[in-house]
Order: sequence, then structure tokens, then C-alpha cells
Amino acid sequence: MAVILSVLASGFASDTVVNLDEVTVSANVKLTDKLERLAVASSTFGVKQIDEGGICSVKDVSVAVPNFYQPKYGSRITSSIYIRGFGSRIDQPAMGLIIDNVPIMNKNAYDFDFIDIRRIDVLRGPQGTLYGRNSNGGIISIGTLSPLAWQGTKVGCGGDSETSAKVRFAHFGRTESKRLGYAVSAQYQHNNGYFTNTYNGEKCDAGNSVSARAKIHWIPQTSRWDIENSLSFNLVDEGGYAYRQFDEKQNILLPIRYNDSCHYERLNLVDGLVARYSGDEVDIVSVSSYQFLNDRMQLDNDFTAESYFTLTQKQQEHAVTQEVLFRQHDKAKRWQWSTGAFVFGKRLKMESPVMFKRDGIENLILKNANKGISTVFPDNRIEIADSAFPIDCHFTIPTVGAAIFHESNWNTGQWRFTAGLRLDFEHAQMDYDENCNIRYRFDLVMNNFRTLHSDFKGRETTTSFVALPKLSAQYSFGNSSVYATFANGHKAGGFNTQIFSDIMQSVLMNQMIRDIGMTPKSNRDESAHDTKYAPETNYNFEIGFRHRAADFSTSTTLFWIEGVNQQITVMPEGSGIGRMMSNAGRSRSLGFEHSSRYEPGNWQFALDAGLTDARFRDYQYNDTTNYRNRHIPYAPTWTLSASAKHTWELNAKLADRISLSAQSQTIGKIYWNEDNSLWQSAYTLFSANVALQKNNFSVGLFARNITNRDYQTFYFKSISRMFYSGGTPRVFGINISLSIQSNNS
Repeated sequence: MAVILSVLASGFASDTVVNLDEVTVSANVKLTDKLERLAVASSTFGVKQIDEGGICSVKDVSVAVPNFYQPKYGSRITSSIYIRGFGSRIDQPAMGLIIDNVPIMNKNAYDFDFIDIRRIDVLRGPQGTLYGRNSNGGIISIGTLSPLAWQGTKVGCGGDSETSAKVRFAHFGRTESKRLGYAVSAQYQHNNGYFTNTYNGEKCDAGNSVSARAKIHWIPQTSRWDIENSLSFNLVDEGGYAYRQFDEKQNILLPIRYNDSCHYERLNLVDGLVARYSGDEVDIVSVSSYQFLNDRMQLDNDFTAESYFTLTQKQQEHAVTQEVLFRQHDKAKRWQWSTGAFVFGKRLKMESPVMFKRDGIENLILKNANKGISTVFPDNRIEIADSAFPIDCHFTIPTVGAAIFHESNWNTGQWRFTAGLRLDFEHAQMDYDENCNIRYRFDLVMNNFRTLHSDFKGRETTTSFVALPKLSAQYSFGNSSVYATFANGHKAGGFNTQIFSDIMQSVLMNQMIRDIGMTPKSNRDESAHDTKYAPETNYNFEIGFRHRAADFSTSTTLFWIEGVNQQITVMPEGSGIGRMMSNAGRSRSLGFEHSSRYEPGNWQFALDAGLTDARFRDYQYNDTTNYRNRHIPYAPTWTLSASAKHTWELNAKLADRISLSAQSQTIGKIYWNEDNSLWQSAYTLFSANVALQKNNFSVGLFARNITNRDYQTFYFKSISRMFYSGGTPRVFGINISLSIQSNNS
């Protein structure tokens, strides 16, 4: 077993107490009250839960939140999120992510390594009134530790049975005035891989990542200002895509076996500045950010040992955001309000050349072209001389958006009423330039090969303007409350860049056929107009109940969502390679969510359950197929997480305390396609952890997927073949940490 350095995700020993209420800017500035008092379905993870649950990324929260599912699809570029039955595999996610109040603008950066996370809040249901873009399904809000709340140094060590490893270091300090705090933290992680590519005998999912954060928190002498700046850096260099072909004749999954490289690299930089001014009547908060993402994905896009085609996608995006929030200062007043404005701009440059190789040329281009020619000239055919040729694709996609919003809360006796409205505008433009050169001949009339040049250029735009209302009423009695909420969710439309290689493939075939004086059989539109997809709109109705006592808390939610133009990933008809976002006409989701926590003495018990019935109301896929009443694919029909923990207070020479915990996570049935003919049955994963603590030193042993359950997390088709991606096998490991608190804390 490999042993490496690692700081626990919490950064605290389990008995450390930090009063974060004194540091207000680190909290979510949008909330007018504590989250548990608001009329919203939510789940919260504090320092101890993050530590003991081994939560190191957003994906580790999956299933522990009812009806929230973020599977591992093979690479960090794929951050698909499903919430309450809705989600998408590509492009804009179903939920927004904010880190220290900064909205993350590119979903490729959603999967990052946690460093010094002090709190995670997952708000379910549309949150567009206050949060806007990509919040039609909810918000994931992450807060990091402020150096004004804790000072000291943390280091540690750990490892697992698959020789995965990570090392972390963090230091938090403050000046003698105690008004200026500074923090630096860094982490290196190595993954030796879990899956072997049998073509070359190497682990296909091995990789490395480096993360770092520098944070400054300053409260000037006037104490009316509170200023915080955080600069985060993330570098990823990894393999991935452990996709196995399904042999339909033998009804078995074949070993992972592909001949070309699969790789993903990412550099992500985010700088966020949060400044708050506390006035006598009104608080003013400004949140500014600059975000840079540069990544490169290389795929053997047929995922076989044959040479069909490869894809290399390079992206570079610059984004800036600015938000100004005004809110009621006195929280004791009956009327609490917040209003503000948000603007953003981003510019994405993308190159995504597809390299067609010999098997792809023969089976995807020539086979289809010669099929039509053979009906007229049965003894003749088109030939292509190149053993390989690229289709070069270049995109420039600038996007701008602006919004104004307001939310009011009126407290009267035991009642709280909320009304909110957001007016949101977004405009995006796509400039595309696609070209290709091939050498071909038609053997009936051409003795020599001729160069055929194809260009495909143009511009498409999409604009949306939407009003997003929210209404809720909550009644509190004793330690309990009931609420009802209506909220409107919205997700902007966009462009299908992944389908352009299919369009050029069709352009090439038709151009060759026309060049020899024939009329193509295919009437496929050779334009980019249909690469656009429309915005998605959700209407969410829910009722909830909450109860909180000294050692017990529980919450239950019932929801009903009506979706219009749901964005869903499909394989275009007649295509063997591309993927595109399409819009289903109407869909709906009905569901139930429940969470309970019970902590009697040294015991802790937790239960989180979600049930979702998400179906298409009307989805006319083509002239003959309508998926009405079929389950929406890729989202689990139910989730269940249960855990138990016991702590023994020893105060002995070797240990102050020992804790033992166990957890089970069940993923309900997942349908893989729109006609519901393929699915992954429900499965349960068991994990356990034992931790020993002495003063500021702790050691933890963990086991995940103890029964080594075999399950699938992903399904797709490429060149008309079926592929599946398996889940992580059984892993054992160790974490060791040392936290040294400074004397001036």
C-alpha cells in the first residue's frame, strides 16, 4: 500500500471549534437568514462531515444529497449533474456552482480538488431569482476557510491500495492587528489508475493534479468594510475514458481496448474579490471575478482497436463577472429585502479537429457514398487516396449577459412570505470555420486523384430574455415549520459544436457525388442553423416540512416540476459519431425527498432518500417516434444514503478518541436511452472508516465499495456500437493529518 502526504478536507481536528459568525463575508451573501430557516430544500455539509465522509470533490456529495447525482463519466471535463430527474451530459449543467460567492462560468471547471473547504450547501430546486445562470435545478455553494477564523499550519500523509496518492500543505496567519489575514494552501494528487487498456497494457485513467489557493481577508479599522480576495489555481493532466464495448451477439462486455491515446489536460485560474460595506440601513456587497480556462482533450473517438477517427479539442476561455447586491442591514426587521444587478462576459475559442483514419474513411465516408453510386454504376466506385485526413474546426463564441433581481421576505408572527423576480438577458454568438482537403477519384472518369477542398463558414446567434418569479409561504411552530414554494427555472440555449464533423462528413460525400455529375440522395441540411438549441424552462412546485431539536433534525419535501424544451443529449439520425443537444417538447418530474439526523450521545445516524418519477410528456423524436411517458434517461429513479458512526472518548496515552463509521449508498434504476430499452439496475455501495485522534494528530483508515460491486456509470453509442463505463472497484486507504494551531488564534 502506497503511503503519501494528505491534509484532510476539513483542515481541522475533530474537536476544533471555530466561530465563523464573526466572519460574515465568507458566508453566502445572498441569504437573508440562516439556510435552515428559509423555504428551500437544502443539504449542508460542515467541517466534520466533509472530513469523515471523505468528501474531496463535488462528485463525493453525490447521493448523500437526495435526488442529486453526479457520476464519474471518465474524465474531469465531464461534470454532468442530475437533480430531481433533470440534467444534461454536455454543455450547460443543471446546477450552478459558486465558490466563496463567485459563480463558476464553465462547467469544465466543476470537478476540482477541495482544499480547506469549511462548508458545502446544496440548494435544490430553481434558484434563479438570486443566482441566475445555470441555477434552474439548484445551486452548489462552497465556502473556504478564512484566515481570520483560524490560524495555523496543516500537513499530513495517506494513500490507498491502488497506489493513488496526494500531498497537501496549508498555512493560515494574521497580522498583529488581527484585521488582516492571509492563507496559502497547495495540494498534489497522483492517481495510478483503476482500469487497464488491454491494447497496450497501461492504465488508461492514470493522472496527476495540482491545486493551490492564496487568500487575503481584511477588515479595515473602520470595521464597516470587509474585503476578501481569493486566487485559486488548478492543473489537471490525466487519462480516462475506461469505455468497454458491449458485444450484442455474445451479450458480454469486452475488455477496454483502443489503439489511440485518450488524454485530458486543464489549467484553470479564478480570482474573486468580495467587498462588503455595512451601512446603517443598507449593506452593499460587490463580487468581482476573472476566470481563465485552458484545456485540451484527446480522444480515440471510436474506442476500439480499429483506426476510425480521433478528436482533439482545445478550448481557451476568458470570463469576467460583476455583481452588486444591496440588502437590508437590520435582520430584526419584519421586511428583509435584497436587490442587485449582475453582468458577465466571456469569450471562448475552440479548435476541435477530427482526424479520419483509414477504417473511418472506408466505413463512414466511402461506404455511404458508393452505396448510392452503385445503384447507377454498379461496377464503379469513388476512392480516397489519403490514409488519414483532418477536418479542421474552429469556433469563437462570445457570450454576454445581464440581470437585475429583487427578493423580499416579510415576517409576521409565525409566517414568512417571500416574493422574488429576476429579469435576465443573455446573448451568444458562434463564428465557425470548418475546412477539409482530400484527394479522391471516381474510377469511371478519372485516371488520377483530384484534390477536393471544402469550406464551411458562418455565424449563428442566440438571444434570450426571461422573467423568473419566485413565491413562497412558510409557517413556523415550535421547532418545526412547513412551507410551499413556486419557482421558475431557466437554462440558456446554445450551440452544438460537437456535430460539425457530422455536417462536414455529409458535405464531403455530397460534394464528391455532385462533382461527378450525380444528385445526392441525402437531403440533409448542410447549414449550421440546426446546431442551435433552445433555452430550457422549468416550473417547480414544492411543499416541505422541517423539524429541528437538540439531537434530532428531519426534513421532507414533495415536488412537481413541469419542463418545457428540456435540453437532452441525443445521437443525430443517420450519424455514427456526433452528439448534439436537442429539446424535448415537454417533460415532468414528480418526487419525494427526505433527510434525517439523530445524534444521541456518542452516536450519529443519518438518512437521505430521494424518489423521482421523471418522464417525457411529449418528445417527438422524428416523424414516427414519440417518447411520450418514457423515463428521462441518465438520472436515477431513486437515491438512498444511510450512515452510522460511534465515537469512544478514551483520553488515553495513545488516543484521545476513536470513531468508527459505516455508510451505504444506493443508486436506483438508471435508464440509458429514450425508449427505456436499456438500463442499469439499482446497486448499493458500502464504505467504512475508522479514525484515531491524539491532540492535533489523526489517522484514518477507509474502505470504499467494500463488496467490490460491479456497476456501470455511463452508456453511449459510437459508430453504431454500444459502450459502457464501469464504476470504481474496491479501494482501501489511509489518511493521516497534523494540524498545528498558532498561539495568536
